[in-house]
Amino acid sequence: MLKFIFQFIFVSLLAINSTKANPIHSKERKLYTAANSTEAKLEFSSTVQYETSKKPQDKTLRKVIEAQLEHIVGPMSMAELTAVPKGDHQVSNIKIISQDNETLTIGYNYSGTVVIENGVNDFYNVFLPVNPSKIYKASMVGNRNPCTDEHYQTEGDFWYFWSPNRPGCKLKIGRDYNIIKAKITRILNSQKTYPEYQNLPDEKGNITIHILFGMDDPSLSRNPLTSNDINAANYRTFRNYLLSKGFLSTIWNEAQVRSIAKTQDGTTPFVETIQKNKIVYRFFFAPTGIDEDSLAFHWFYKDAIEKSSIMIYEGHSGLGGHLDLDSIEENLGTKIQFNTKRYQIFFFDSCTSYRYYNQMYFDRKVSTNDPKGTKKLDIFTNGLATTFDSMPRSSIALQTAIDKSLDFAINAIGFVSYQTLAKQIDSDNLFGINGDEDNVAPTIIK
Repeated sequence: MLKFIFQFIFVSLLAINSTKANPIHSKERKLYTAANSTEAKLEFSSTVQYETSKKPQDKTLRKVIEAQLEHIVGPMSMAELTAVPKGDHQVSNIKIISQDNETLTIGYNYSGTVVIENGVNDFYNVFLPVNPSKIYKASMVGNRNPCTDEHYQTEGDFWYFWSPNRPGCKLKIGRDYNIIKAKITRILNSQKTYPEYQNLPDEKGNITIHILFGMDDPSLSRNPLTSNDINAANYRTFRNYLLSKGFLSTIWNEAQVRSIAKTQDGTTPFVETIQKNKIVYRFFFAPTGIDEDSLAFHWFYKDAIEKSSIMIYEGHSGLGGHLDLDSIEENLGTKIQFNTKRYQIFFFDSCTSYRYYNQMYFDRKVSTNDPKGTKKLDIFTNGLATTFDSMPRSSIALQTAIDKSLDFAINAIGFVSYQTLAKQIDSDNLFGINGDEDNVAPTIIK
């Protein structure tokens, strides 16, 4: 992903001498941009088993169904044709079909949005546990669980990593899980859209890019210039590149850090400004896990959301918990004030961020003039798991991308579209862009 960061930023920064053109036509629904995938409507009917001696209330039935639906994610991420649900699904026609002693069979209909790799256009196989409360124990072989990731063996992680197709998995179709033939209806991607390059500068004319690097191992050194943490290497690669291009670095002192992080726990985070003319980067390096000493991160994250032109998060998603807005605000004891009048780009470069950090953030940008929250925000996400070591790219590919960006800006050949960027970014992790369908197209001033 690091190649993209360099490429995207330099396309943006070197092409800011532009003005607004006629807005691109906005459709009613949010569209999607990607190179090798599309959004699709997924529909199916299913059943789920639930053991109880009492007559369950409707909310209990829904809870059981949602527990089953949570398990869609694991097999989808390992399928021949990968996919991931958006989390906007609706469940209807819930009813108890049968009862055998204390085992109920509950039926329901499902309809929701998924991102799915290009390929089939009619049906998609969905794997669901017969009884979600039993599937983890049924998949154990001794004290190991071969049906899930070897490093994430707990029941709490099982829904995200499991697949009956993993080597050594003993789960049986019909007994432990079912395969549902779901109908898919592909949704056409947006065809020609652009970042609003001209709207990135702030009121001072600065383009501010806040890049927050989350540590893989919080027990290691908090200094990314010397730390052995995996993400510290990515920090150094990006930093060294900018310094080689004439940018100047200023490392923050304790007082400067506390001007943003009004309260903090643990070791002081590493923060520095890297600047050249009107281009201002702010690098942050510290733990970012919601269950780690991440209070300082939450302050800097709040500041980035409220003030940056481009916010890039590089770190773990924590299965959605690390960047959950309600959890962060509860930790801070204050609200994050989204600027509904300023255009911004957020890139969540973490695992399965499409599922976690999409609608949640658009909702905070909603205003009277922007009922979908997309006019002032574009969101970049990954559909699948994304490893730290997949971020860096070869120097040749990086230099080629930067040369092309410089050529576009200096010779006024044209701006790089989101569709072109998506082709260059995608690394088989279902990368995509939401919120671009109503962007204002840039026009270069010659």
